[in-house]
Amino acid sequence: MAERPEGNRMQDPDPRVLARARRGDLAAFEELVRACQADVYRFALYLTRDHEVAEDVTQETFLRAFRFIRGFRGGTKFSSWLLRIARNCSMDALRSRTNASLDESPEPVARGLPDPTTRAALDLALASVAPEQRETFLLTEVLGLSYQEAGDVLGVRVGTVKSRMFRARRALCLALADDEELG
Repeated sequence: MAERPEGNRMQDPDPRVLARARRGDLAAFEELVRACQADVYRFALYLTRDHEVAEDVTQETFLRAFRFIRGFRGGTKFSSWLLRIARNCSMDALRSRTNASLDESPEPVARGLPDPTTRAALDLALASVAPEQRETFLLTEVLGLSYQEAGDVLGVRVGTVKSRMFRARRALCLALADDEELG
């Protein structure tokens, strides 16, 4: 699976808007929220598997981003920085829930596929993939981040992202093949 086309990938904001937001311009920050909110919510929903919690995580992500945006220096892409905050907020939310586990059945992420049977098969196959591999798969194949960007979000090296993607693809192929044999 190659890099996703630009139309399907999370875009970094206009540098001028980001600069204005870093200076405290609330309208510019609201523009950042509008541009990134859907992707942050989708990522949080995948990690938390709960619509209400994902909404709370999305809100907390943007509150933290607003608080710390002046400290954003551009060492990584803004989208990577923001998704790392979302990941941290999601992990905080999961830790605060007593019975939460990353191994619970995930919310469906294969919504872009036209065939409901194919979507269901892919979602079932994704549930069989280890959590760190699913997370890496989501960042690169669903949100369209590069391996470097995914590594920035996850706090791992590009080689680790590649390794996780290899294992995720292999596990997905095996799970889909098993499903096909059973079906």
